Amino acid sequence: MDRSMSRAMWVTALCALTLPHCSGAGGLAAPIVSERLSVLQGRLAADTNDPVAYYNVAMGYWSKKRYDGADSILRHAIALDPEFALAHLAIALVQLPNESRWRRIKREGGDTALAQEIRYREREYTRAFMIDPFLDVRALGLFTQTYEQEYANLTETLNWLRDRRGMLRDSAPPALVWFHSIAAARSNHLPDAIADIQALARASRHRDLSGTVSPAPLVTNNYLYLLAALLQRTGHTEDATRLYLEVLTADIANYEAHVQLARIYEASTDWGHALEQRRAAVDVFPENHRLVTDLGVTQYHAGVLPDAEETLQQAREAGPRDAAVYYWLGTVQQARNEKAEARTTFGTYLQLAPKRDSVRIGAVRQALATLQ
Repeated sequence: MDRSMSRAMWVTALCALTLPHCSGAGGLAAPIVSERLSVLQGRLAADTNDPVAYYNVAMGYWSKKRYDGADSILRHAIALDPEFALAHLAIALVQLPNESRWRRIKREGGDTALAQEIRYREREYTRAFMIDPFLDVRALGLFTQTYEQEYANLTETLNWLRDRRGMLRDSAPPALVWFHSIAAARSNHLPDAIADIQALARASRHRDLSGTVSPAPLVTNNYLYLLAALLQRTGHTEDATRLYLEVLTADIANYEAHVQLARIYEASTDWGHALEQRRAAVDVFPENHRLVTDLGVTQYHAGVLPDAEETLQQAREAGPRDAAVYYWLGTVQQARNEKAEARTTFGTYLQLAPKRDSVRIGAVRQALATLQ
C-alpha cells in the first residue's frame, strides 16, 4: 500500500496531533523557551558532549523561527544519543512551519524529493514513540494544560461523540483517540489508554484491508507495539511478550521491540534471553552505539565481564563522545580489577560527562579514590 501523502496531508495529520498549538496548514507554533538563546548557547559551549544542551539550543532557535538551525542542532543531539526520543520528535515537527523550505524542496526536487522529506519526518515521529511510548510531549508544548486536565477534556469530547454522534472509539477521529491515549497514559489512566490503542489498532487494520492511506504516521504494527508497552507497564508481561514477538514477526526492523523484551527478561533475571534480545537489537541497528552499550551493560549485570568489556570497547569506538560508554566500561574494568585501565577510563568519563549528571560524576570520583 502506498503510504505517501502530500505535504498538506502530513501537516494536517500532525496538526491534529499537536492541538492546540498547531495553526492548521500554516504549521506548528514554536515551543516556549524560558531562557535567552545566548544563555543556552553559553551552556552548550561549556558542555559540548551533552545532547540535552544541544536540544535546548535547538529549542531556542525554533522559538526564533530559525528552523534550519534548530534542525541541524537536533541532529547533533541524536548523534550523541541515538535514543533521545524527544529530539526525534522535535525533528519530526520543527520544519512544519518552514514554508520556504517546503517550497524550495518542491522547486528543486519535485514531488519525489518532497515525498522523501515527508517520509523522513514520518520516520522520526514514529521512532520517537517507539523509543519512548510514554514520551512527555508537554516538553515540546504540545499540551497547554496538565495531562490530567487534557485527559478530562478529551474524555468529555469522546463521550460527546459517542452520545450525540454514535461514534465509538473505532470510528472517532484517529488523531483525537491518539491524543487521548497520550493524556491517559501520562495521567496514569492506563486502562483507558489501552482501550484507545486497541481501537486505533483495529481501525488501522481496517484501513490496511481496504487499502486506505493512514491519516497519521503510525501504522498497525506501531499500535501493537504501543499496546504491548502499555500491557508491560500494567504488569501483564506475558501478554506484552506475546505482542512484542508478533510485532517482530511483522517487522524485524522494529529494534525497540527487542529492547523492550530484553528489559522484561532482565527484570526477571533471565539473562540468557535478555542477552539474546540485546544482541538482536544490535544486529538490526548496529550503527546505534547506545544499543551496543546496552548490550555491554546487560553482559556486566549477567556476570559475563570479559564479554562486557569487549562490547563496551566496541561501543566506545562507535560513540567516542558518549560519556555513558566510559562510565560502564570503567565500571567493568574496576570489577575485573584492572585498576590502571579503570582510572584512565573514568578520567575520560569525567572529561566528557554532562554537568547535569552529578550523581554519576560523584560515584566515579569515589571509585577513583579507591583505585589509587
